Parts: sequence; C-alpha cells; structure tokens
Amino acid sequence: MSGRWSDAALAAVLCAVDPVGCGGAVLRARAGPVRERWLERLRALLPAGTPLRRVPLHAGDERLLGGLDLAATLQAGRPMAQTGLLAEADGGLLLLAMAERVEPGTAARLAAVLDTGELTLERDGLALRRPARLGVVALDEGDGEDERLPTALADRLAFRLELDGLRLGEVAAAEAWDTDDVAAARAGLAAVEVDDEFVQALCAAASALGVDSLRAPLLALRVARAAAALDGRAAVAAAD
Repeated sequence: MSGRWSDAALAAVLCAVDPVGCGGAVLRARAGPVRERWLERLRALLPAGTPLRRVPLHAGDERLLGGLDLAATLQAGRPMAQTGLLAEADGGLLLLAMAERVEPGTAARLAAVLDTGELTLERDGLALRRPARLGVVALDEGDGEDERLPTALADRLAFRLELDGLRLGEVAAAEAWDTDDVAAARAGLAAVEVDDEFVQALCAAASALGVDSLRAPLLALRVARAAAALDGRAAVAAAD
C-alpha cells in the first residue's frame, strides 16, 4: 500500500471523527477510481445520519443558502424558507465539486460558515439564522498552480491530499478503522485534553516553516485531538 494512500486514508478517518473541527480537506485528484475509493471510504466511516451533501460547481445562493419557498409561503400566508445545502449539511460534510473553479463569492460564503458555524439569511423578506457546523471536502481537479482552490477557503481546511499518480493497485480496499471506532472517537472527543507543551511545539513548528496563518496550528491541534480520541485516549500525545 502506498504511503500517500495510507496518509490519505487516515485523513478520511479523522475527517469522519471531527468534520467540523478539522474543517475538511483539499483533495487534489482527477475524477477516477482512486478518488472514488477515498470518497467511498469517507462515506462508509461517517456514522448513520451524518449529512454529506454535494455542491455543484455553479450552485447559486438560493441552493446554498436557501430562500423563499413559494408554495409554502402561498399556503401559509407568510414568508416561509426552504433549506439550502449549508443548513442541510449541519454536523456533516459538503463535497465541493471542481473546487479549483469555485466562484469567489461562493468561497467567501463557505469560509464565513466555517468560521461561525451558522448561516445568516436575509433575503426575500426572510431574516433568520440556522446552524451550519460543517466541514468541506474540496475536490480540486486543477492542472497547475494557476488552478487552485481560493486561499481563503483552503486555509480553513486541515488536510491537503494529493492522489494524482496513484494506481488502483496501490490502494487498499479496507483500513484498520470502522464506523464503531469513529463513533467511539466522536463520543470521547470533547474530553481530550492538550498539554501546553504541544501547543507551543506546533506554534514553533509553524513559525520555523514560515507558515504565517494562525489557523494552521489551530487545525493541527484539532487533528491531534481527533487522533487521540481515535486511539481511545483522553490526552494528546507526541505521536498525535
């Protein structure tokens, strides 16, 4: 099994354990059996009932945010809202198709939701807030550096996965964890503690590597907590 696939498979497990805390992943890979195998693995690990919604490339505000439900409004005699993809994905994940071509406005809306965990809708006579605590899996099919997911969105996703060039024979059909392991890790995640020395070490590593985003060490800490929970521990260790 390829080392790249082993890392990617572990990232799928950790995304399933804490999709909201990890923010999600940038999956740079062309459409094909290797990418589908990774997505199938992620779907299989999500506990029953966890939302997983696909965002088409040209999804507009009404599909993303929701809007006026005309039929329900006429029946009720007052403005009634229909639920958009962001609210539908609360507690789960969004799959962002052809992410390298996502429009700046869409990227900004997704980034705002990742920051706040809620959706604010003010349009068509509606004014409401809905929970939208979610992660994003950005499916990046770009050819070069000019075709990349907008930085503002990529900065909020914990994982960068490169699967192009992997052959199906390098991909394992099954991994060490299953849905029961993920469910147990989710249940124990809130109790996982992090010693200050690990916080300082991650911040120092980010500084030494020239990483100027504060989100990088924060996301690394969340991933470390998910890794500890997956291993059944209540404290982060160096290996995490």
